[in-house]
Amino acid sequence: MNRSFQQRILEAAHKVFIENGYRQSDMRSIAREAGIAVGTIYNYYPNKAVLYQEILTGQWSELEQAIFRMTCDRELEPLLRLHNITDCLLKFVSQHSSFWREIMEDSKREAELPDEGHKAQIQAFEQLKKHLRRLFSEMVTDDSAWIERHVLTYIAAVTHIGVFFPDQLDMNREYVTELVQHIVQLTEKKNCDTI
Repeated sequence: MNRSFQQRILEAAHKVFIENGYRQSDMRSIAREAGIAVGTIYNYYPNKAVLYQEILTGQWSELEQAIFRMTCDRELEPLLRLHNITDCLLKFVSQHSSFWREIMEDSKREAELPDEGHKAQIQAFEQLKKHLRRLFSEMVTDDSAWIERHVLTYIAAVTHIGVFFPDQLDMNREYVTELVQHIVQLTEKKNCDTI
């Protein structure tokens, strides 16, 4: 394999996917950005979905590993771990907003035959929810019915705050952390009131 061609393809595809999103990108745009013929891309990648999958998986795996390490760090209280995870996620959102939005949007879409790109998006979304469920279950005592709502509320807050205010990372992190504290306190109060 000619590494220089493959590297050019990956860099061009990354840029095109970031600018246009997965659904709006095409192989011609990627070839034009890479300065190569469209056919050259097909020597390395059979279709746009496989190319997108490789890029998203590479970008996401670094983030997912960092989140996993933070989730498992028992030296920090759960809320502090979530604070650190929020920081990572908001940075990812600000740098890869089209990836993030499509991960969040496509994961809810029911596709009969999802392609490799959609499968990578769904996998990323499910991995994130799994880590967050584990963390929220430490913060909310004995109320699994609310944990999924907390996870989805948290993801929605990170998504919308991160997309609308990409240059305000510190304020965004504080806002999301305070929101989580508030919903956890409300859940705990509800649990105490029902006892």
